[in-house]
This record gives sequence, structure tokens and C-alpha cells, in this order.
Amino acid sequence: MSKINRIDLYLNRGSGEKYVNTAKENELVAKFVALYTQAKSVHDKCEDVKPENLEKWRKAYYGTLNALDKDGNETKRKSKPLRKMIYELIESKVDNSVPMPKMQPRYKRDLPLVDITENYLKFEADRILTKYINDQSERSTYIDGTSWYKVWWDSLDNTHERSGDAKIELCTADQIIPQPGVKDYRQLEYIFERKKLSVARIYDLYGKLLNPISGEDEIATVSCYYLNEDRIVGLFMWSEADNVVICNEKDWQIRKLRTCKICGAVNPAAKICGNCGSDKFKFTNATTEILDVDLHEIYNPYDEGETEDVREQEHYEDRIFLTAGTEIPFYQINQLPFVPRPAISSLDTIYGISEVRTLLENQDATNKILSKSLDKTLKSGAVVTKPEKLRIGDTDETFKLFGVRTAEEAQMVQAKQILADTSQDIVIAQLLYDSAKAASGVTDSFQGKRDTTATSGKAKELAAAQSAGRIESLRVMKAAAFAGVYELLLKYLLAFSDETRKFVKVLPDGQKKELSWNKYMFLAKDKYGAIYYRDDFSFSTDPAATLSQNRAQMWQETQDKFISGAFGNPQDPRVLKLFWNIMDSFQYPLAKLALAGIEESEMHLPPDIEQALLQNPQLLQMAVALIEEQNAGTGQGGARPNSGPKGNGATHAANVERTNQRNRANNRKVSITAQQGGQVK
Repeated sequence: MSKINRIDLYLNRGSGEKYVNTAKENELVAKFVALYTQAKSVHDKCEDVKPENLEKWRKAYYGTLNALDKDGNETKRKSKPLRKMIYELIESKVDNSVPMPKMQPRYKRDLPLVDITENYLKFEADRILTKYINDQSERSTYIDGTSWYKVWWDSLDNTHERSGDAKIELCTADQIIPQPGVKDYRQLEYIFERKKLSVARIYDLYGKLLNPISGEDEIATVSCYYLNEDRIVGLFMWSEADNVVICNEKDWQIRKLRTCKICGAVNPAAKICGNCGSDKFKFTNATTEILDVDLHEIYNPYDEGETEDVREQEHYEDRIFLTAGTEIPFYQINQLPFVPRPAISSLDTIYGISEVRTLLENQDATNKILSKSLDKTLKSGAVVTKPEKLRIGDTDETFKLFGVRTAEEAQMVQAKQILADTSQDIVIAQLLYDSAKAASGVTDSFQGKRDTTATSGKAKELAAAQSAGRIESLRVMKAAAFAGVYELLLKYLLAFSDETRKFVKVLPDGQKKELSWNKYMFLAKDKYGAIYYRDDFSFSTDPAATLSQNRAQMWQETQDKFISGAFGNPQDPRVLKLFWNIMDSFQYPLAKLALAGIEESEMHLPPDIEQALLQNPQLLQMAVALIEEQNAGTGQGGARPNSGPKGNGATHAANVERTNQRNRANNRKVSITAQQGGQVK
């Protein structure tokens, strides 16, 4: 097949031959379509994710939902969204902070490994999980009741320094159709993903040219991720419109090597085989790799039983763990790449309960009452009564002139005010709003509004904290979902990341330290000598790390601690430098300028002493003379530093007198020895 013009692909005018399934692919796609139909039937019957419910809840959030009937079904009668109650309460709960990973070590020797892995995953989370994805996830979760995170490895996103990169995507509740009857996502054996892909994207990834439905730019696809007989994740993808098979990878999450079809040599990117010159390549499964360097490990002799000396508990040594040339296995992932995030946990299904579902009737009733009240108010106003036969002489928008013949006719012309009583409407609307807030767990204090029930600042703070406790379940579910995401992220790094990953960590003293992470750090041996990857770590999230992501709040927290003396005496220059180093680590705008000023001040005397010396030249001369005398006494003078013998701290005159005394003593000793007939040695 000739190469297809790129613009033709974008315009869906591919002149190449459209792909047609083989007989085996037709048989396979029929089975997968039957499985998909069965799972989708159960999915669409569930009240928490029923398609018509999801559409209704999304309309209610945006304020475009029509009025509901007595059974809660949408009618054709338009509704005025005078109060977007659902939008207001959901936006009050949106939390844009990203929970940070926390790993639980199983053994004491795991502490260094856990520490560096936590720091590396935090670095990756800031880079991979964008603020856009997190913000979309917040609203999607509260509106639909459930959202899904997809973690996968993109081998095409490579550079000269890395062989690929991990990806995190957000999927909505109607995109993912899980295995029916399974409540724990870790127990899922298959799951379906519905998404749209462009013709060009499918052609680039799988080399197949498909024909989209007329009038559409993308192709609706269905992907089935499943565990094969070896518990390795496979991927089967097809076009939903015509069941054309797009992808069929039985071992999707296993390492692939690009090998020559003729000689079998591995060629990662070369167009011509370097061994036999062939240009024909294929991808084959790889289960083992050969180490090209020795692997070292840090261990504790006391923990290993090599010594019984208790003083060696904190002593670590280096030793070779695996030598170059050793064959080690590739890590294989045995878990589907999806993690659900429910809003309010359901007792019966894997899905969560939508926030909109609990507030829908309140918003509909409130808008009906407010619309009625608005109509009555608009129809109110002043009217003029006059005799039927009395003619108006002149009329404009601001002034009306009546022609009357007698005083009696003038008395007949009157202006009357028609007022609509909306007090009961307003009371009922407010009651419905308060009821919705009570169900949602949001108070005036939590929204930052004036709260008459809180008579002091502390009471207002407690009220906001109590309201936050009402919605703590939402935060817990978010933290649990992110813990699952970080676990999958680590597994993909173990499976596909070959190179050492370097990243920078800012220390409390302001220094930037470069750390290294490598998947080989997780290698271990069992008692039979078999080599495997340790992945049995327990994941959670660190609430304190989440606080550290809020720079403005951390600036305030650090400043409060500094003023209260938690770092030490605020007047101590060392404490002041520590404070600004911490502020610099949180990217405070003026921190570097403050540190530069402190470092410059360290080169000077205290300001009061400098001022006194400058104002009194005699003190300055005395200080200079004292310094010169001290330098002369220490034998330094004008000589180069460390040149000549080291001084003993005495003055030159004292050293001369000491030498004379030693000579006189030696002379007396010689004289006495000579008188006694002895010898001097």
C-alpha cells in the first residue's frame, strides 16, 4: 500500500485501501461484542450511571435542565435557572489540591528506598498530573458520582534520556464499563473503555486505515482490557460502528522488543538490521534481561545477623548484590489500568452516588417558586383609573395629560398601586435552599459567607471545621483513589522504565540536591535464590504533603512559626537565614533577595559597631593596632597563610627570653656533668 498523504488523513480522504477483518478477527470481535453488550446492559440499568440520569445531572449543573414532572422526569417545559443551587454547592466543595503519595515500609531496610521513591513519585505527580486533569476530575466526580483514572505507559513519548513516560488520564462515568458484579476494582478481570480516536491517530498507532461515519471527524472505538490465561493484561480494540478490529494484543502490558525477522537480532530503532542487513522487523515478547553492570546494595550487618554488636545497628555497608551478566526478569503488571474515584460510596455497586442526585428536586422546586414569584412581581405596578368616556389628551413615557371638564371628572382619575405578595414564596424557596445545603453538608461559614450563628472568630472557625468534617468522606475517597494511582504509576515505572531517573529536591538549608531513582532498587532474592521485584508496598496519601502544595498557605504557616520562635530566636541571623531558605523552597518571590542581603550582611560588623568606629577615628586606629599586634603575636605578620612554623601564641620578646632561659639551663647542666666526669649525650 502506497504512503497516504497526511492532509488527506486529517480530511478523512485517505485514498488507501480500507482495512478489512480476517476470518479469525471476525470470530474474535463477535465474542468481544457479545461480552461488551452484556456488560453495557448491566451498566445502563444501574441508577448511578444510567445514561439518561448522567445527562440529566449534567444539565442540572449547567442550569439547562427543563422543569421536572411529579415523577422526577424531564419535561419539555423550559425552566428558568434563577438559582443554580447545584452549581453553587458543588463549586463550594471543589478541592484543587493533589494528594501526595505515602508508602508504608515493611522492613527497616526499606526506609531509604521508601523515602527516595516517595520523593520521586511527588516529582512525577507534579509533572504528569496536570491541574487541568485534577480540576476536571473534581467536577466530574461530584456531578456523575464516579470518575476513573487511567494509568498507562506511552512508549512514543520518549527522549534521548528516557525510553517512554507514564501517563494519567481522566475518564468519565459513561466512558468506562466495568465487569458486572465486581465492587473492588482490584478484582476486575476485564473492563471496557469507550473513546473517540481520529483516523490519523489509529493509522499512526496500528497502521490500519478506517472509514469514519459520514459527517464525523473521529471514529468511536471500544477497547477491552482483560487478564489473559497468564494473568497478563491484554488489549482488544474495535470500531463500534462496523466492528473493524483495530488492535489485538494478547500481552499488552508485557515488554516488547523490536527484533529482526531474519536473524532475530534486537534493533530498537534502526531501519536496517545491523547484523544481517534486513529491513523486516517484528515485536516479540521479552521476559528477561541481562545486566550490563554490577548492582550494589546498602545493608546493615546487624540486621543480617553478621554481628551481634548492638552498636552496629545504625552502621551500613556496601556489597555487590548482582553481578554483570546476570539474567533478571522483566516486571509484569497483573492489574487493569483503571482506578475509580467515587464521590459518595455506594453499598451495592462499584460506583459512587452523585451530588446532583441528592439536590435535583430541591433545585427544580426552588426555580419553579422563584419563577412564579418573578412573574407576580413583574405583573405588579401602578395603574390609572378613569371614566370610560374620558379621553387622554397627550401621552408619552414620562408625562400624561388628561383633559377634564369638571372637578368631578378630575376626582374620577386616580392612580392605584397593585402589589404582589411574594413573602411566602421567598420563605419556601429559602427553606428549600437550606434543606439542600443541609443535605450537601455546606454551611455559610464553609462558603465564607456571614454566619449569624457564629458569634466570634473562633466559633466561625469551628463551624467551618465542622462543615469540612461533613464532607470529609469526599476527601477520603479522593485520597484512596490517588493512592491507587500512585501504586499503578510505580508498577508501570518498574515494568517499562529502563534508565536511571534523576530529579532535584530542595533541602531545608536551601541547597538543591540531585537524587536518583532506578527500578533495580526494588530487586530482591527469595530463599531459593530466585530474583523478583518487590511491589508489596502499602500506599496511602500524606495530608501534610497536600498542605505543602499550597504555597500561599505555607508562606503564612512558616511566617507564623518564625514569629512565634519555633525556629529559634528571630533576632538570631542563623535563624533568619533558615527562615528565608524555607521560604525560598516554597518559591516566595523575594526570598532570594532576602538571602542575598543576609549573606552580604554576614561580611560586615553589626551596624552599631560599624557606626561607632566610623564616627570615632581613634577607636578605628586602636582596633587596627590591636589586630596588627595580634597578627605579630601569632607569627603571622605579613607572611602568607600557613607559611613557616606554626606559632605558639606568645609574643616575639617572650619567645626570645624563653630561648635564653633554655640555653642557660643547658650550660649549667654541661658544667655539672663535666665536674662529675660524666658524658653528655
